[in-house]
This record gives sequence, C-alpha cells and structure tokens, in this order.
Amino acid sequence: MADVPGRRPSIGRPRTPGVEEAVLKATIRRLVEDGYTGMSLAKIAADAGTTRPTMYLRWPTKQALVVAAVRSMFKQSLAPPPEGWNDLPPKERLLRLLRRIEPAEDRENRQLYTALLAESNRVPELLQLLEEHVVQPRARAIAELLEAMKERGEIRPDVNAEHAAMMVYGVRFVDSLYRVRMSTDRDWESVELLWPSLTHGLE
Repeated sequence: MADVPGRRPSIGRPRTPGVEEAVLKATIRRLVEDGYTGMSLAKIAADAGTTRPTMYLRWPTKQALVVAAVRSMFKQSLAPPPEGWNDLPPKERLLRLLRRIEPAEDRENRQLYTALLAESNRVPELLQLLEEHVVQPRARAIAELLEAMKERGEIRPDVNAEHAAMMVYGVRFVDSLYRVRMSTDRDWESVELLWPSLTHGLE
C-alpha cells in the first residue's frame, strides 16, 4: 500500500499479536502492583520483551496504553452470547449475562478496580476511564438485553432499561470492590429481587 501524505510511518509498531498482548498484560500487572503514577513504562517494556520507543509508536501516552490494556482485559466479557441464548428463560438470560460480564471468581478484575480508584483523586482521568471502558459498556449490555426482553413481551414495556441495568450491575460492581470473595448467590439474589418489578402484571 502506498504511503499516505502526512501519515506517520507504521514501521516499528508492535503489530505482532504476541507482542501487543504481552505489553497489555504487563501494563495491567504493573498498574495493579505499582499504581498508575508509580508504574514505569521501562518496566512494562522489559516485562513484555520490547522497547519503550516501540511502545510509544503504538501508544503515545501512558493514558492511551492503560485505556488499551483495560479495554483488552474486558473485551472477552462483552463477546456475543452463545448459540441458543434466546431459548433460555428470560430470568436465566439476565442472570447468565450478569455472571459473564463480571465473573465472581475473577480476582484480577477486583485488583484493577482498586488500583484505578486508589489514585482517582490525584488522577481524575482514571475514574473516567473506569466509567467509560468498564462500567458503561457492561451496564449497556444489560440494558440492551432488557430492551430485547421488552420487545419479546418478557418484561413490562414501560421498564426503564437503563435504570434497571444500573441497579443490577451496581450490586455486582460494589461487591467486586468490597468483598474478598464474591458469591454467585449475590447475582441470583439481585435478579430475584428485581425480577418482580420487571414483570409485574405479566405473570
């Protein structure tokens, strides 16, 4: 492909999937262990087996690197649902989605949340990062499921899907911050508590 005038050359960018994945994983590890202000790009590069100049070509700032690492870490949890998803009972779909987007056993999630929030007073961008790339996408996934349920007549048509999504996801998120061990029973309790208000008059 011919070079585009004014476009920065891409030579040296870590396009090899193994290198990019190593950099992103090293970033999460250093973020959890050293904190945002204390994390060293030199150490990240060494951990990933690459160099700082190479990293700068792909991620020009520390914030850009952290955003990429956080998005990569949570990408799998927002993958499309498996085949046969719509054949499950509606309450079961909601419960399974909640557990898929925020696994109770995922200790690394909780460590990352703590690391980002710990320095959010000094670095407000970290709170925005957490909201935009973790909380909002997961709440949106739940809201989209609820909207689909409304169209199928499985829950009330006047349900505010966004508010309901934040209610059920909020419990999971707070649990992930304050509990050493999270129980999947809490997911079930949250859905059981909310479900009657979603289906009142339909059952």
